[in-house]
Amino acid sequence: FFHRAPFNIIEDIEYDLPNSPNIHHGRFHTMTGYDHANQMTPSDEDLCATLSMLCQRFGLHYGILHTCTLDSMGHRFAHSCPEMDQACMQMDETLARYIPLWQKMGYEVMVTADHGQDDRGHHGGQHPDQQDFALYYFGTALPIIDHKTLLDQRQLAPTILNLLNVTIPETMQQPIFLQR
Repeated sequence: FFHRAPFNIIEDIEYDLPNSPNIHHGRFHTMTGYDHANQMTPSDEDLCATLSMLCQRFGLHYGILHTCTLDSMGHRFAHSCPEMDQACMQMDETLARYIPLWQKMGYEVMVTADHGQDDRGHHGGQHPDQQDFALYYFGTALPIIDHKTLLDQRQLAPTILNLLNVTIPETMQQPIFLQR
């Protein structure tokens, strides 16, 4: 996601390069201070506000927000516990404030995860609990699959490219699940 490698915190933490072949506008966070006791660095509220500011300032065609809070909380506490319930409630409250704002700005919103997690906080294995993920879509595209169909995460990228009217590379073989 970075403009260049290696990442230089002073020069790369924030940039606006409209003619860049890669990311045109970026705000990055180092996660300094993130540890077992501090699972929410940076704050999800701060991340949502930053994305909203970039959308307002630059009229982005596509924005991505990656938060580690729920992933980190799942690793630390697993799923069936008050700490995870609280983290999910906070994320829900944050998104409830920002999704309507983003929609009012003309954006469609997908909320998803990069993997599932089992009840012990593990992921990356072969068990469905470790691979299945949630996906919520707030927009006008129409589903072309039954809402009960289990998605393959590799369907996400071609679906987003299709919605943006960008050519889907031949290497992306999974079918799209939304269309206009």
